[in-house]
Amino acid sequence: MAKTHAASGDEIVRWILTEGREAPNPARFLTNMCLRLVEAGVPLWRVTIWVATLHPQIRAFGWRWWRGRPVSEEVRVAQGIERTEEYILSPLRPTIEEGKVLRRRLGEEGPAEFPLLAELQAEGGTDYIAAPLNRMGSRYPVVAWASDRSGGFDDDDLALLETIRPALAAVIEVIAVRRTARGLFAIYHGQHVGERVFEGNVRRGEFAIVRTAIMATDLRDFTGISDRLPGEDVIDALDDYFEHVALATHGAKGHILKFIGDGVLAVFGIDGMSDAEASAAALAAARDIVARLAAHNAAGGESGRVELRAGIGLHIGDIMYGNVGSADRLDFTAIGPAVNLAFRLEDLTKTLKRPVLASGAFAEACPVALSPLGSHPIRGLSDLEDVYGLPEHDR
Repeated sequence: MAKTHAASGDEIVRWILTEGREAPNPARFLTNMCLRLVEAGVPLWRVTIWVATLHPQIRAFGWRWWRGRPVSEEVRVAQGIERTEEYILSPLRPTIEEGKVLRRRLGEEGPAEFPLLAELQAEGGTDYIAAPLNRMGSRYPVVAWASDRSGGFDDDDLALLETIRPALAAVIEVIAVRRTARGLFAIYHGQHVGERVFEGNVRRGEFAIVRTAIMATDLRDFTGISDRLPGEDVIDALDDYFEHVALATHGAKGHILKFIGDGVLAVFGIDGMSDAEASAAALAAARDIVARLAAHNAAGGESGRVELRAGIGLHIGDIMYGNVGSADRLDFTAIGPAVNLAFRLEDLTKTLKRPVLASGAFAEACPVALSPLGSHPIRGLSDLEDVYGLPEHDR
C-alpha cells in the first residue's frame, strides 16, 4: 500500500471511531464515510450495508450510497425475505449466513451468476465485494463495495477497505444494537413509553403528572370465546381485536400504554394537546374501533372469523405516568383515579348496553356534542357520575 493510502486509512479509521459514530443517523454516517474513501482515491460507485434486526415485521435494515447522490437511502426488508428468490439468489447470502468474503469482477468472468450483479454490470459496474462485519447471533452484517472504474479495485484499494473494516464493524454493531433495542422497546412498551425508557427513565418511583384523555377498552365475552374455540383461534381473535384497536388508536395519534388481558389502556394528548384536541382524538379512536369491529363482523360470515364486540370508556384527567414495581422488575404505566374511572366506565357499558361511555369531564372538554345518559353510580365512587354516549347520529 502506498504511504499516502495508508495514512488515509488511519485517518478514516480515526474518523469512524470518533466523529463518524456521532453522526445523527446511519445514512449520514455512510455518506460521510464514503466521501472520505473517494477523497482517498478508492473508486467507489455503490456501497450498501445490511444489518439483521429483531422485529415482528422487519427482517433487516439497509443503507445504500451511490456516488453522485447527495444522501444515502435507508431500506427496510420485510420478514419472509429469506424465503424469496431475491434472497436465495443474492450475492449477499453467503456472507450473511457464513461470513464469507465474496468478490466478483463484473464483465471479466462471463455472465454474472447473481441477478443483482448482472444488473450492476449492465449499469456499468466493474467490481463487487461483499465482506462480513461482526457476527450478531447466527448472521453477519454485511458491507458491499462496488466500483465502476475500469479494472475495478486495485490492491491498494482493497488494503484500505480492509484497514477500515474492523472500525466499521464496531460502529455498525453499536448502531444495530441500538436500533434493535429501540425497536423492541417500542414494540413491547409502545412508541412513547419505549422512547422514555430508552432515554433513561428507569428509576422506580419516578413519575410525572400528565393531563391526558384516557381510553379503556375490553373485548366482550372473551371467556366464552376461550371456552368454545381452540387455542389457536382464540389467539387469532385476540390479535384481530388488538389490531383494530391499535390501528384506530395510532390513527388518532394516541399511544397504547398496555395490553391488559383482553383489554387495552391508551392515552391521547400526552405529547401536549389541549383538552379539546385530546378528547376529540380519543373520541375519533373510539368511533373508529366501533366501525372497524362492525366491518369485521359483517365480513365474518364469509371468512369464518369470530364476532368481536368491545366496551370502551373515555375520561380526561391527570394521570401518574412512570415506573412502578420492584427493584429489578419495573413496569412503565399510568395510574391514578382518572385511569380507574375510565375502566369503571368501560365496565358500565355492559349494564347500559352501549359500546362507548364517556365521563362528564370528557363530555365537557370534547368539541363534539355527546348524548347525555343521566347520572349513574360508579363502583368505588361515592358520588354519581354524569355519563354520556356517542352522538345520536352514531347509533
